[in-house]
Amino acid sequence: MRATLRWAHSDLRTHRGEALFLVLATAGIVASLLLATALFGYATNPWQRVFTQSHGAHVWLHTDKAADTGKLADLAGVDSLTGPYPTAATTVSSRGSRAAVELRGTPERPSADRPPIVSGHWLDPSTPNGVVLESRLARALLTEPGDTLTVPGTARELTVVGLADSAEPRYRPGEQPGLVWALPSAVPDPGGQVIGLRLTDPGDTSYVVQRAVTVLGSGAIGEVSTWQQARAEAQGDNRLLGQVLGLFGLGALVAAGFAVHGAIGTRIRGHLRDLSVLKAIGFTPGQVVRIFLLQHLAYALLGALAAAGLAEALGSRIPGRLGDAVGVWQGLPGHTVALLVIPAAAVLFIGIDRDQTGGGVPVPQAGREGGEGLPHGGQRL
Repeated sequence: MRATLRWAHSDLRTHRGEALFLVLATAGIVASLLLATALFGYATNPWQRVFTQSHGAHVWLHTDKAADTGKLADLAGVDSLTGPYPTAATTVSSRGSRAAVELRGTPERPSADRPPIVSGHWLDPSTPNGVVLESRLARALLTEPGDTLTVPGTARELTVVGLADSAEPRYRPGEQPGLVWALPSAVPDPGGQVIGLRLTDPGDTSYVVQRAVTVLGSGAIGEVSTWQQARAEAQGDNRLLGQVLGLFGLGALVAAGFAVHGAIGTRIRGHLRDLSVLKAIGFTPGQVVRIFLLQHLAYALLGALAAAGLAEALGSRIPGRLGDAVGVWQGLPGHTVALLVIPAAAVLFIGIDRDQTGGGVPVPQAGREGGEGLPHGGQRL
């Protein structure tokens, strides 16, 4: 073992540039895979991105106006409340298209469940009839900031000042009304109110809903929507996109595998003379393989740890969409698992590839060249 360590140390001093290159190559591959994972989650799961950015509520309760929703703050498992906001069901029309909507009176932009603005701006008291539309509803109505909505059967007009994304169940014609945020003055006759619950443990959603029904009474609650329902609907809409990007991600993994295989194979072929010398001085083929295997595993482990640390600490600071993707990815449930599994899988792949390459091709070749290339016809071991 001492001879192995001494040779490895000597080889490191002699080939510092090659060692640094392998460490940097591994770090680059692992960092690329981590960033690709972040982009994949960002692109294929827009609902999770919106939910994380808006710090969305896990449960929304639509109740009657008389319900004392303040009691919900004392429920076990409830971290915070947003609302209650007065609501009114109505219909709006724009350019010949109609949609059922829920007008939600919001005096100020909430700190929790804060809808990310897509275009335009948030509600402004200087525009009392201004409204912000959920983005999917706006696409259905072919509406953008500056347009005017009418309320059929009345003389009311609403001015669209902004569009925003929402992590709540999205507009579906005939099934789910669209969401329209407005100042309380634009909701003159509210038919009820809505309150959002942010939970300490999202897995306790069903239990908290049961407790809320018990506290407020079943007759006081008209509708309940949960984050699981909204996520399931959104994921169904983006399943094809996920499959396409997943196919490209698989291709990237295969390309990275070939790159690692080529780099390791090239380095081993460049050390055939060293392998011959090791065999001539008494190292067995198995010991030679283990020396190079341990070397490459050490380089790979160092590069993988460096890549994971840098991605975790600095990834969200990358300018542009990539930094946003990493920031959102760090808040997703599977972030920690991916941060551990991807570097570990890369190191394991390099170890397997190195063992197969070192044991299958270069070492026997070094054995054949070792006896011919050494003085006095060195004996093959």
